[in-house]
Amino acid sequence: MNRVGLIGAGVMGRVHAQAWAQRPGVLGAMYAPDDPARDLATRYGIRACATLDDLWSAVEVVDLCTPTPTHADYAVQAARAGKHVICEKPLARTLDDADRIIAACRDAGVRLFVAHVLRFFPQYAAVWAQVRSGAVGDPRVLRLGRMAPPPPAGSWLLDEGHSGGVPLDLLIHDLDYARWIAGEVGTVYAAQSRRDGHVTVHATLSHTSGAITLVGGGWAAPPGVFRTHLDIAGTTGVIEWTSDAPPPLRSHGAAPPAPAQDGAALPDLGADDPYTAELWHAYDCLESGEPFRIEPPDARAALALALAVGRSVASGQPEQVDA
Repeated sequence: MNRVGLIGAGVMGRVHAQAWAQRPGVLGAMYAPDDPARDLATRYGIRACATLDDLWSAVEVVDLCTPTPTHADYAVQAARAGKHVICEKPLARTLDDADRIIAACRDAGVRLFVAHVLRFFPQYAAVWAQVRSGAVGDPRVLRLGRMAPPPPAGSWLLDEGHSGGVPLDLLIHDLDYARWIAGEVGTVYAAQSRRDGHVTVHATLSHTSGAITLVGGGWAAPPGVFRTHLDIAGTTGVIEWTSDAPPPLRSHGAAPPAPAQDGAALPDLGADDPYTAELWHAYDCLESGEPFRIEPPDARAALALALAVGRSVASGQPEQVDA
């Protein structure tokens, strides 16, 4: 059995730790240079490693849940130590760093999985399957969006030079999904709005297939609110879904207080937790040798799209998507 070592004790580190705990014994160790990481290791009864060398010796798979600009250094070191790498999205802050990670994993003969979780949300996966089956004909116009609360004061995400801001933190989900549905993108045009600490971005993607995707969203929802939607129009039909759709059973009463937020906002996951689904998909593929649902070139392409959106916001002009 491959043992997993976790790096990162923030929001995503805790989410991943909870997911790994569904199969006792798989999560074996954690890089724990500080109190939050040591506390998380204690909570899950796993080995707390004071150094990376200690971690490398304890596991076969490394799961990275650290801020985006740190991914490249950790991933390259893990690959050179002979460890498979699971990495939270986005793969890296720059394409050069993404290429360093991909090359290091290839050269070391280890596998790389990038956790683009939207491909594992049940509704999004079901829509992709319907499109693939021909349910709407050829995709022509896609409308995708998500809105989350702004990160809390002091979050590393608010340093947009560091995090990449809304395009890399939030919209990259829909950018990856658009490419998954409608294929490669040639150019993007994007605009951004800022007001009272809220940031929204809208982008138009021109796919080489002739399809067009309209993506919108940002850090602008009230605390505790996370909304997403999709609308796929093809030559013979339309599929649409929104997270505001009523569930089969709805209760009414006083709204519960918004949960405390200490990092990136997450949607209400419900029973079908996509984070658990994606990690166990990756783990099972490592065990079996089967291909991942998202391979490194896909993750690199999603990063290239998000960076092109950022460049278009800055230039006010359409931007080519880097190959």
